[in-house]
Amino acid sequence: MNDKKEKSFDIQKAAVLAIGLALAVFHIYTSFFGALPAYQQRIVHLTLSMMLVPLCYNIIKTDNKAVKITLQAVLLLILAVVGIYSYSIANDMWKSSGTMNMTEMILGTVLVILLLYFTWKTVGAAMPIIAILCILYALLGPKLPQGIAHRGYSWSRITELLFKGTNGIFGTPLGVSAIYVSIFVIFAGVLEASGAGDVFIRLTQSLLGGFRGGPAKVAVVASGLFGTISGSAVANVVGTGAFTIPLMKKSGFKAEFAGAVETAASSGGQLMPPVMGAAAFIMADYIGSYSDVLMAAIIPAILFYIALFVMIDLEALKHGLLGQPKEELPDFKTELKNGWFLLLPLVLLIVLLVGVRYSAQKSAFFSIIFLVLIMLFYPGKRRSPKEVLKLIAESSKGMVSVALTTGTAGIIVGILMLTGIGYKLSSLLITVSGGNVMLLLFLTMVTSVILGMGMPTSAAYVLLATLIVPALEELGIMKIAAHFFVFYFGIMANVTPPVAVAAYTAAGIAESDAMKTGLTAWRLSLAGFLMPFMFCINPALLGKGSTAEIILAIITALAGSYGLATAVQRYFKGKLSWPKTILALAGAVCMMMPGSVTDVIGLACLAVVYGAQIMHARRLAPVQS
Repeated sequence: MNDKKEKSFDIQKAAVLAIGLALAVFHIYTSFFGALPAYQQRIVHLTLSMMLVPLCYNIIKTDNKAVKITLQAVLLLILAVVGIYSYSIANDMWKSSGTMNMTEMILGTVLVILLLYFTWKTVGAAMPIIAILCILYALLGPKLPQGIAHRGYSWSRITELLFKGTNGIFGTPLGVSAIYVSIFVIFAGVLEASGAGDVFIRLTQSLLGGFRGGPAKVAVVASGLFGTISGSAVANVVGTGAFTIPLMKKSGFKAEFAGAVETAASSGGQLMPPVMGAAAFIMADYIGSYSDVLMAAIIPAILFYIALFVMIDLEALKHGLLGQPKEELPDFKTELKNGWFLLLPLVLLIVLLVGVRYSAQKSAFFSIIFLVLIMLFYPGKRRSPKEVLKLIAESSKGMVSVALTTGTAGIIVGILMLTGIGYKLSSLLITVSGGNVMLLLFLTMVTSVILGMGMPTSAAYVLLATLIVPALEELGIMKIAAHFFVFYFGIMANVTPPVAVAAYTAAGIAESDAMKTGLTAWRLSLAGFLMPFMFCINPALLGKGSTAEIILAIITALAGSYGLATAVQRYFKGKLSWPKTILALAGAVCMMMPGSVTDVIGLACLAVVYGAQIMHARRLAPVQS
């Protein structure tokens, strides 16, 4: 009996290894030698990714091993048939445009159902529900109230849109996943498995752990570095939080604050170049250049982390929290000597992306090859070819959620465009805002956060870029600023209760109250909520403008970030009263806004607060002594 169980388990492991390796090798190969025609590239990417779902996720609820294996085999066979048929008709699809035979109707319907079901089981119900509502909207058009009614579409027409061509499931979102995101998922997965994440943590700990509030500062820097390769807030929390959260608690930080720091820092990882998250690659497809996205992301990301860093420093100062004892800290030279080689692939990636200006795909390709060579041949740290192949295969699991959500996003976007409701919603937002830019930005923020609570950042971004960005552009917001605005708030949903997934993950590790952790994380991430408004008004914060404008924007934003940290923590040379807190917050916002008048007002507000606090501290000093 045990032999049978072990054999069935081995079969499943072998299937995961084979499919994962096929998916990874396919993307590594096409990243260098060139992608297949769009429809075929996306078919291979989606069907292989979907094949991993019944094998890696517990979607078949039965204790009977034979039944489970049979159902898994049936699902794999169905997906293989869908993939092979779709691939075979790709070149001649244009000849049958406007028609669907019975085979295509059946396969298209099966693909839609499986895609929605798998997405629900892997990333939650919110996105499939929206997709189903969109499908119902397309079907029931004539029966709907005036204003949102349309002529209606048959299931045959809807299936054709979703299944054949590149306007539905196999649309632009999935295309970005199949070409750009996939190769970086492989790189991030293999780099993380190689131990690079641990190197980040130990090096950061050796440099910052001994300072005031050191463990929390370690969490910020390590999570920022880890975020450059993971692109997922929850994965970041799990990857670094298991080490940093207990360390923060041990040094005296409250459990809620420790979990909140890790949440804010991990969420910010998606803002930090060079890799960021899947949504950044989708944005690059909208804007036209990934290097433009990287350059625009740098200043806001650094300002976000500086504000978070200062808040932690003030928290430690407020409670008299010290750093770790010197004897508990890793030795920097020793850690660098033991792990420097694992950092080289990331350095190479940055050099190729920014310096040499290779394409994103080729930069990732060479970085993966370099990393594999290091693991195979570096003295004392060698891994067997079998181990390396296994790591590459396992890295493919990271593609599953991205492929499913971008495929489902294709359903939503395709039907929104088919029915014309996307244009109506954009016009409605402009009407509701009365043409007021700030009001439209506020409505966009609320919409972005609500969508981001229920789905991955990449999926939320696709919907917002389709529905709302055109309205922002119509009212004069620069294109890249409009895209970054919805991108930021899709990420900030990770730290916004009541559905702050990253915060709740951190709370589990910290053994803290989930809601308190979420609210504290939201407070620590306020820079991420203010920054998008600032760069929409002042694109110099995205590197758009003259050198003098950019430098001035950075200086004033830095002053504003410090003021924001002071206001959030209500501390500078002692506790701030509520009037001083409000004045500091007003000063911070004014410093971040463009214009010499607001800069002068902001500087005056902050000067009054800091001056009053310094004088108050001096008056208390003789009494305390």
